[in-house]
Amino acid sequence: MWLLFAWGLLADGALIAHQGNQGHAQCSYSAIYPEQYVAYKTTQLSPESLTGNLSREVWQEVAWTKDFVDISTHTTPALQTRAKIRWDDSFLYVAAELEEPKPWATLREHDSVIFHDNDFEVFVDANATTHYYKEFEMNAFNTTWMLVLNKPYNDGGYENSTRVFPNGWTMQPPLRSVASVVPPDALNNPSKQGNHWTVEIAMPLASLVQETGAALPQPSTFWRINFSRVQWHLKVNPATGKYEKNASCQSCPSPGSPNEDNWVWSPQYEIAMHLPERWGILQFEDSMETGASYYQEWPSRSAAMAIYYAQHAYASDHGGNYTAVLAELLPYSSDPFPICSEAETFITASGGEHSFFEARVTSPAAPQYTATVRNDRFLVVAAS
Repeated sequence: MWLLFAWGLLADGALIAHQGNQGHAQCSYSAIYPEQYVAYKTTQLSPESLTGNLSREVWQEVAWTKDFVDISTHTTPALQTRAKIRWDDSFLYVAAELEEPKPWATLREHDSVIFHDNDFEVFVDANATTHYYKEFEMNAFNTTWMLVLNKPYNDGGYENSTRVFPNGWTMQPPLRSVASVVPPDALNNPSKQGNHWTVEIAMPLASLVQETGAALPQPSTFWRINFSRVQWHLKVNPATGKYEKNASCQSCPSPGSPNEDNWVWSPQYEIAMHLPERWGILQFEDSMETGASYYQEWPSRSAAMAIYYAQHAYASDHGGNYTAVLAELLPYSSDPFPICSEAETFITASGGEHSFFEARVTSPAAPQYTATVRNDRFLVVAAS
């Protein structure tokens, strides 16, 4: 085993501290600043009040998100999807409207792999560490799947749910959701054109913060969240008169290929939802007079993730070993998180059987925050 430490660039045995004070565009990562939504507190919702009817005042008085986009391309999705969010002391409430001329669902068993149907999905990282984030999926039957991941799959994470463990994780107090197809008789009915389907979800805050170390939200709290819609192209089977999959994606990188479409609120830049550092920003507020505030941790968080991505690219070329030499990572800098070479960067790395790294990074665009990231993507931020 070997152990290296570096402060900024390590050259000829000299430690070079980079304390850049210019907030260059690359170091602010403003070009990839995620979508942001301000969720306003309410006393007018409860799990029992959910109906799928989004014309009620409690939803009408708040704005829609921007329309969903393709997860990785600039092609506009064929169908509109949008969402709204509210909260109270116990629940996070999500409403969504999904344009749909062919409403379709097949799965009826709880904790099935719901994205095998057309679905709506919610991803929440309450403490923005990328670990112990929660995922929820539902179809137009209101069949649901809820799970927690200790860390992303690519970092060795695994799903904890009743699908994989007899006593697996589930949300308590119980999550409640409603799906409503308009018109109702269009569901699984090729002779009746649909218009859209709606969802309402009450997600218990206590479950969303579980294992994260996060406190329950207060006004001006920031979480990370994203929404996804999986959409399969359908055809009518002439023998049965029923819908069946005819996979042919529309907005994907290769239109017409035999895949589903993936439409999201905040772009992921690749076909992968399990990249929590790329999710949108959820801002909790009490008063509707309060607008969106800039997520000040963003530049340092992003600069740390740039080191993470470069380290893994470097390791793939060096037998799984990481480096503490920042200069050795620069050739592995890549979009959407290019390395901020002017960031104040301190790296610890070890090789051998238990290779690991940890990087502490302070972007010149956010000198008041230092982000620390590990090789397993665990990411925390502290005031500098």
